[in-house]
Amino acid sequence: MTVQNTQTETVRTEAAPQQGGNTNPGYYKNRAFECVGFAQYLNFNLGNAFKYIWRHKEKGGREDLEKALRYLERQRADAPKFKKLKCRRYEKMYAGLKDCGFDGGTEAALLAVISAAYYIRDGEDNFAWAAACVEDLLEKMPPEAGRAPHPESPMPPETAGGGI
Repeated sequence: MTVQNTQTETVRTEAAPQQGGNTNPGYYKNRAFECVGFAQYLNFNLGNAFKYIWRHKEKGGREDLEKALRYLERQRADAPKFKKLKCRRYEKMYAGLKDCGFDGGTEAALLAVISAAYYIRDGEDNFAWAAACVEDLLEKMPPEAGRAPHPESPMPPETAGGGI
């Protein structure tokens, strides 16, 4: 089933069950809009940073935030060319993200990533802002906060993250 929000043009879908694991887990679609509805308009590095910030509380914890930082640093260092977001798309993404109900720090980090894709001329400042937001999330996260056990995992919490 596909539902389209005409105000933001972001699409919510329910994937059919697939063999070999869940390719569209709940932490990507548990908000007013799906993560992919935003990430599809970003380049590879910014899209991955966005994805890891989006899911860090439900899946990878500190590891996801560290990955997001690596993608932001890679974007800044390599400066791959990408098409900047048009004003109308940016405004729709901004409004849609506000409707997703993230906590203040997570929302700020996600907004900083889409701002980096919009304000290319001021890009360095926006990448620094995005990285600072992610670093702030890392500082506020307890050191032991690694991966959250996946709710569908058959493993007990001690081994759900892959450890013994």
